[in-house]
Amino acid sequence: MTMDAPRTLTAEDLVVREEITDVIKRLARGTDRLDEELMASCYHPDGYDDHNMFRGSGQDFARWVVTMLSRHQATMHFLASPYVRRDGDVAQVDTYCIAHHISPPDDAGDQADMVIGVRYVDRFERRDGPWLIAKRVCAFDWTYTIPIDGSTRWPFAEDFTVGARDRTDITYRPV
Repeated sequence: MTMDAPRTLTAEDLVVREEITDVIKRLARGTDRLDEELMASCYHPDGYDDHNMFRGSGQDFARWVVTMLSRHQATMHFLASPYVRRDGDVAQVDTYCIAHHISPPDDAGDQADMVIGVRYVDRFERRDGPWLIAKRVCAFDWTYTIPIDGSTRWPFAEDFTVGARDRTDITYRPV
């Protein structure tokens, strides 16, 4: 039976699916918050990431993301439910993602949103406990950029909770 062949899911399969999904969500959160430690925690120590523009360890990838995405005012990664195929302590996982990358305002206050459609193609492994990424390949499907006219932006009031790209963000404290 191949890993893609339909089969009856067990309760353990469902738990594994949720554990893997949590890692994928944690990596997206770490990316959008520029949290190098959180991103690196999603990979095994010898885990490998191939993002095309970057190829190397999970730890080095996390460092690279912080450097590369710091030039954007904000990023937001929207994830579809992962498609998980498990065979013992190895799982092949595909996750569709739409990622927004908002540029800082230019002198006129205008910005741009670079939107990218990607798929994360992962091999997860369970080693001595947690499921973590052993290898990730990022497959780019499409991209476009939308100009944002600064005069059309709706300003947040002073008392709004606004996201931060570090550990001061609201998600790092209980509400």
